[in-house]
Amino acid sequence: MLKEKGAGMQAIEVFGAQEKRKRVLTFGEPLVVCSHGSLERLSLDRRFLLDLAGAELNTAIALGRMGVPVTFAGAVGDDLFGEFILRELRAEMVEVKHVDVVPTRQTGVLFKKRNPLQKDPVVLSYRTLSPMAVGDWRADACVNDLLTDCYQWVHTTGILRMVSAKARQETDRILGMAHENGIPISFDINVRRKMGDHEAWLQNLREVIGYVDWLFLGDEEADFLFQMVNPQKLELLLRELGFQGHGIVVKKGAQGSTACLQGEEIDCPIIPVDQVVDTVGAGDGFNAGFIAGLLRGDSVDAALKRGSILGAYAVTSLGDASGYPDAETVDRYLAGESEVTR
Repeated sequence: MLKEKGAGMQAIEVFGAQEKRKRVLTFGEPLVVCSHGSLERLSLDRRFLLDLAGAELNTAIALGRMGVPVTFAGAVGDDLFGEFILRELRAEMVEVKHVDVVPTRQTGVLFKKRNPLQKDPVVLSYRTLSPMAVGDWRADACVNDLLTDCYQWVHTTGILRMVSAKARQETDRILGMAHENGIPISFDINVRRKMGDHEAWLQNLREVIGYVDWLFLGDEEADFLFQMVNPQKLELLLRELGFQGHGIVVKKGAQGSTACLQGEEIDCPIIPVDQVVDTVGAGDGFNAGFIAGLLRGDSVDAALKRGSILGAYAVTSLGDASGYPDAETVDRYLAGESEVTR
């Protein structure tokens, strides 16, 4: 489990050296996204970019680019989109042995349109016939794998538990087994208001909070759920709700991020970006950078900065995960070395 070395600013020992190459498990609903990158009306510009989507899938790709061994679990339809997702994940060095291909089901699809008046795009989802929405996903093999001592971290988000009752049940099986076996768990509430109201999302969090070691949430999500954004007050309230983990991380957009560990705040400023193209995937990349940092022995503040770099790169590209950098690029940035461009 996680152990703190002194104050929160110090490195956190996650596992012994002999276990450093264990895998991270992420799981969620894999989707394809058709992104309309033009600011013109769809009737005037009908071009779309086909890419991968899904919060947990994005985090898996970002972890893979950080050089962290990672396994993704979920289910796709037995169709061209499912084939595309599996092919792309393999290309990103993400293990897909726990991605089920379900006959007669359709892989979920998102359509994303840029909005000229705001940074966040408009997203339409078509996923009611996807395996995980219908309830055809079973996590038996994934749960059994958690007993083999091959995972050093588990990550998911609140989205999956809102997809279907069966997805909620399977999520809780995985989290329960990981918690029982002392595997650190990170959880991003990742509120999607189209999937449920305030009470539904609050209940979603209540039902898993006892499993979680690191809780991620955005400032807008904190305000939506608790009508507060102060990290210290949030941590105190979450512990009253049953949170017993190491700490929380509040992602604050242009104001950077703050980790709070037993009342101690650690702030990280935003990484400046010349032009924001698309904000989708930035939080998932941040999560991956933070997790990768802790697993390599970074201090919490250094892990926050690593996450901020991935989030900054993410907003510079149209695809959800296409903008994530590799580990060498991030290390070079942290060392203050500029890239040779000519």
